[in-house]
This record gives sequence, structure tokens and C-alpha cells, in this order.
Amino acid sequence: MRKIMTLFLIILFVFSMAGFASAEPANITEALATANDDLRAKNDNGNYFFAQNEQGKPINEGLWLKSKLFSYGNPQEASPGANDYDKNTNQYRYHGYTMNGEKYTNTFFRNDTTEIVDVNSANWIPFPWEKDNVQNFVTNTMKEPSLDPKNPFNNDPDLLESINRGFENLKDYNPYIKFERTGKQWQEYVHVLQPPTEYTFGMGRLFRLVGVQMRYLTIPLPPLSLLKTEIPDFSVSLEVDRFKNVEPGDKITSTVTYTLNPDHPQPEKAWLRLHHVVSGVEYPITLEPLEPQDTPDPDGFLTFQPGESKTYRYTFTVQDQPSKILARINPVDIDQDQDWSNNRDEAWITTDNLWVEIIDYTKEAQIGGTASVKARIHNDTGELLTTRLVWKVNGVIMKDISNYDLIGSLDDTLTFTMPGDAAIVTVEINPDRDRPSDERSYDDNRDSCTVNPLAVVIPPDKESSSLKISISAPSKVDAFKQWSYTITVTTDYPPPPPPADGEKDPPPPPTITMNMSASGQTADTSVGYQYWNNGYQKIDPVKKTDQKVFSAGWGKNPHTFKYTYPATGLWGKPVTVTIKADATSSKGQSARDSATVTINPWPIPNQELQLTY
Repeated sequence: MRKIMTLFLIILFVFSMAGFASAEPANITEALATANDDLRAKNDNGNYFFAQNEQGKPINEGLWLKSKLFSYGNPQEASPGANDYDKNTNQYRYHGYTMNGEKYTNTFFRNDTTEIVDVNSANWIPFPWEKDNVQNFVTNTMKEPSLDPKNPFNNDPDLLESINRGFENLKDYNPYIKFERTGKQWQEYVHVLQPPTEYTFGMGRLFRLVGVQMRYLTIPLPPLSLLKTEIPDFSVSLEVDRFKNVEPGDKITSTVTYTLNPDHPQPEKAWLRLHHVVSGVEYPITLEPLEPQDTPDPDGFLTFQPGESKTYRYTFTVQDQPSKILARINPVDIDQDQDWSNNRDEAWITTDNLWVEIIDYTKEAQIGGTASVKARIHNDTGELLTTRLVWKVNGVIMKDISNYDLIGSLDDTLTFTMPGDAAIVTVEINPDRDRPSDERSYDDNRDSCTVNPLAVVIPPDKESSSLKISISAPSKVDAFKQWSYTITVTTDYPPPPPPADGEKDPPPPPTITMNMSASGQTADTSVGYQYWNNGYQKIDPVKKTDQKVFSAGWGKNPHTFKYTYPATGLWGKPVTVTIKADATSSKGQSARDSATVTINPWPIPNQELQLTY
């Protein structure tokens, strides 16, 4: 089987010859000498091509002048069969013969079959020149000389690129050939019928098995001069490297410029791309050329002359989240670029805004218990910022992070002791409006919620006439002074009647267990009141607990316990201390009581004035 190419190679011949260096041979004698110079190092320092081949057939000078390939004899002699001539194209199946006497396939001859051949997956035979079944097929079926196992150009890694180009030439023209570069070492499969040189084509052949049938594929091996590709340096530059202070919904217009380096020796085709990237998804943006001739084709391809720049206008819509413009340029005809770092450019689109939202919080909390509020802090600038984050409860700073590092969105939580009244919790980012000082809006820098005190339902005490508890405490006390309170447990258990003679001793009085807790908050006096920090004061929880176990005794008895609460308070704000007490008896009775004490606000100290000179 043969897969050949026609028009593509004709075009390739014309354009490749135009790109040859000025040292291109002027006649057949110079062409043979130049070709032998190219091959001598791999041909045991001897000449490979001569004026006649090994069968004594003369070189076809006319074919060299026309197509820049070395063929011996004439097409009529090499193509004697009834199907070896196509009268519609006036082409013979073979140009003639190679230097070694094989028939030289005419790549302009029509296809013999429309079978699709996937080069990458076909069952090609490696090192075919070493295989007896291939040699038998060549000599008995093809009627050609056997493959020379000592051919110095077989299995030559230096020809791999020429082989790959030959496959690509076939694929680009012939719809029945499929091929993709995979890094496969094709020189191990291609028998070189005639080696390519600097200025002349060569020819290679592969063999494969389809069931038990042997088939072959002949490919052109392009001249080595066509493989000496200069690597381009494409670059792209966005006019604006960051879009700031824009509003969601705004339509923004800017420009992007694509360039080919000026010292590139030839025109080069490039793939131009521009996208708006939102949440990781790339949305294409239409390129509007400033010059009509710079319009890319439907695939985004466009040819650049050396040093040429092409500028395009583009328009996009600002989103409600950070996004970016991504511009890229890639070579099309070669998979290399001198400097990949300048093949892309990015421009962030940011609203320059910080904002917060409370996403979860305790709706109700028991007085003296704990409550928590969770907030999400957002940074829409698209870059890392260090700013300030402040939490307040009823106007009192509870948490202050002076250097809060923020990029994207982060969560932060405040946990605090529930006061006796409703707790208004506020979280604020960048409260000083100085980091940054140019936000789009400060209205959304703060969010708040209210945590309500939980109404505790105390179930009725069992046999409360036998067990009672009460708390005696002042309603208000001065800040940062100790104060006292008492808890009295009153028991009233009538004694049992005396036992009759011979009966056991009467049972003991009930056992009473009393639990007490007193919870509040206080400012840390070692930190003090910080005028320079928006009145910040460090607030610590204060909780005292105790348990007493004692005998109730018979009859009505008061059991009094005295406690001292430490000196606590807050600057400029009252604070509540909640006292809770409960008592249970070994007989199952229970009693509870609670009381609240207000600690008066501690006066904010006067700020000393300092003279500056």
C-alpha cells in the first residue's frame, strides 16, 4: 500500500526552494558534490551519490531541476505496469530508481486506496531490514533489491525530525493519514531508501502487518535545510496591568498588543487569545483590530512579519468579584518560543473594597454562659492586605487584631461571656479607614447582630417547704472593689418518731449538696485603657464556683455561707455579675435562686496632655 501526497509537496517544493541559502547548487554536478559532502561523515568518508546508480542507470537531471531530488533512469522504465500511469495527471507511479536500485516512489501519483491509516497505532515492524519476512516481501512481492542491513542511514536519530516532518506532510494533505507526534523513535521503523541532504529530498519506507498480509507506507524525507527552524519570540502586553476603582456592571474598554521579535528571519504564524477569567472559568473576549488586515482567522491564527506588532481593542464587563484579563500568544508552526515568560500577560480587575458579613451566631445564650459569633471577611482587591479587625460587644472592644492579613475571604469568630442584657455584637474591618485609604465604599465594612439573654425556666422545687435557698447580695457595687454576698440554705425536716424497743436506730437527717457560681467580666488593669487604640481595653472573664455538702439536721435550720467576689470592673461601662445557687437533698428535694449585681463603670482616666517642641 502507498500513501502519497501531491499538491502539498508541490507547494512545499516551491516555497522551500525559495528559502534555500544562496549556496544552493547551480547544476547537477554541484548538487552531487554538495550532497556527498553532507553525507560523507556517515558514509565511511566516501561518496554516496554518483552520476550513475549501482545498476548503471544515469541520474535524471531534469527531475533534479524540477523537484530537487535524485532519481536514476526514467519514469517509463520504472513504471511498466498497466496501472502505473495516470493519464488524467500525466504522472507515472515511479520517478525512476534510487542510488541502490529501489524504485523511487512518485509522490505526485494518485492514491491506490482510501483506507485510513493511523500511523501511531498501526502494527509497524521495528528494524525491518533485520526481518526475514520483510526481506522476502521486498524481493518476492515487490521485486526490489533486499534491504541493506548495513545501510548507514537506518536507525539514525539525526533523521528523526525529517521522518516526523514526512509524516506531518502526509497528514496535512492526505485525509486518510492520521499522525501525532508522541516522542516515538521512528528511525527504528523507517528504512531509508535514499537519505535527505541539505538541499534534496530523501525517501523512507515502513512495513506493517494487517492480519497475515504485509503492507508498506512510503514517506518523503524533507531536506535538512527545511528543518533548521528559527525559534520565534512572540510577546503580548496589556495596556492596563490592573483595573482599579471600578464598579460591578461597568463596561471597560482597553487594548492589547501582540508582537513578533524584530530579528526573526521569517514571517511566523501565531495563535492569539484573550479571556476574562472569573472564578477559574475562561470566557473568550473578542479582539477588535485597529487595522482591518489584522483580523485573525476563525481559529485565532494570524501571520506576523518580523518586528510587527498588532494592537486590538477589547471590552469586558466588571463582575461582582475579583477577576482578571488573560492574554496569550503561541507559535503555530513550531512548538517552541525563545522566551515563554512574555507569551502571556494578566490584568486584575478589582473593586478595591473590604467588607464583612456575619454568617452564624448564637441567637440566645444563658446569662453568664458563652456565646459566639462567626463572620466572613472579604478582600476584593485581589491582593494580600494587612489591615485591622475589631470585635465589640455593646460598644466595648472584645477582640482587636491590629495586623490582620487578608486575601480573598477568611472567617473569624468571637466567643464571649453572655451579659445580663442583650449583647449587640459588631465586627468591623479597617475601622481606621487607612489600610487601605481608598476603598470603593466603607458602608459594608461593618456588620452586627444581637444575642438575647436566655430566659431560664426553673422547675418548681419538690417539697420546697423542706428545702429553700436564697442569695443576699448588693444590687450595685463600685468598680475594682471587693464585695461580699451570702447564700443561705434553709432546711426543715421533722425528726422521725423514736424507735420502739428492739427496732433499729432512726435514719440520719438528709444530706444537702449546694452548688454556687458567680460569673462576670473585668478589664485587665495591666493593659489599661488605650486612648491611642480607639479606647481598647482587654476584657477577661471572671467566674467563681463552690460546692458544699452538709447534713440538714432535724428541724428547721439555716445554713449560711459567705463569699467574697474579687475587685472587677470596666472603664466607662457597667458590667453584670450573675450569681446562681442550687441545693439538692438526698431525699430528692431541690431549690434554686439567682441574683445579679451591677458593677458600676470605672471612670475613664483623663488623658495627659503632652507638649511637643
